[in-house]
Amino acid sequence: MHPIHQALDYAARALGFSAVGIADALAPQGETLAGFIRDGKHADMEWMARHLPARRNPELVLPGVRRVIMLTYEYPRQDARKAAGHIARYAQGEDYHKLLAGKLADLDETLQFYGGEQRCFTDSGPVSERFFAAQCGLGWIGRNGLLIRPRGGSYCFLASILTTLEIPTTPPMANHCGNCHRCEQACPTAALQNGCCDARRCLSYWTIEAKAPAPAEITRLQGESLYGCDACQEACPWNNTKPPRRPDPHLLMPAPLSAATPARLAALNDDEFRDFLAGSPIRRIGAEHLQRNIRACQFLNK
Repeated sequence: MHPIHQALDYAARALGFSAVGIADALAPQGETLAGFIRDGKHADMEWMARHLPARRNPELVLPGVRRVIMLTYEYPRQDARKAAGHIARYAQGEDYHKLLAGKLADLDETLQFYGGEQRCFTDSGPVSERFFAAQCGLGWIGRNGLLIRPRGGSYCFLASILTTLEIPTTPPMANHCGNCHRCEQACPTAALQNGCCDARRCLSYWTIEAKAPAPAEITRLQGESLYGCDACQEACPWNNTKPPRRPDPHLLMPAPLSAATPARLAALNDDEFRDFLAGSPIRRIGAEHLQRNIRACQFLNK
């Protein structure tokens, strides 16, 4: 292993990351993302269209970039909710953006020692993280559009470091979805087609990102989704494999949120909402959006 890669791998694992891969920053990305946006499948997430040139050309993000370092960080695969209402597993604990930011800053310092200039992101910048994660062999892009790993499945966060350092790349791996279509069959709104998730039909989009209320045809299928949806991940057989390491305790759901009923959550005013969900990624959607999600849930309409 190259000395820089070895030092990076050691530091990353000490910080809790489960894997490290290195991709060529200028690897051709094809037209998949551009076609996704052209077809309107990004819904009203206009930042995707706005950042498309930078996503396709990392030189616009970091001049002189040579490599994209991709890292995985495990989050819990067990659903910790005791009360009714589903909250996506990635959002059950602390906000991963803040949790991983300090760890990426430490890795940046390691790479600076070798003369590199870096920019670091975790789902927070114009980087095609899933593309580069597959490009460097951390897994493959499944039919649900997520990175899937032979050990650990898809329950992980992705973090990226753009660097000017020349480090040997790691090779991609083959796609192992085979003839399995369980994720597509499990999607309650038929948002998954041909390895693409159409945000206009996705419950995660409507319960998290959307500014407007979901159309009636979506709310009829919302079930108990309060925040996000894990249906495609729950159906994936690769998520039955043993994870590469235990998840960070900071990502476990706190007891008050686990026990909070939909009625309790719906009764929170703006200040109470911010206090109750302090440190949680759920906080960013605001009390009004969460209340809208709760009103649409079927278990409240029975």
